[in-house]
Amino acid sequence: MVTKCDRCHKDAHFLEGCMTCQLNICRACQKSTKNAANHKRAVICKTCWGIIPKRKQWEQA
Repeated sequence: MVTKCDRCHKDAHFLEGCMTCQLNICRACQKSTKNAANHKRAVICKTCWGIIPKRKQWEQA
């Protein structure tokens, strides 16, 4: 199933949600990912990476 990325509006097969803005983003729009505690995956998009309070929220996850 092909869906559209909320950030770049391109077709993508795999989308993940940004943990700060809750957009479904493709791999090209992801700035960074990490595996947080309890098997949660923390993803941040390129837009949120430039906003320092949102980046700090991602770093604390």
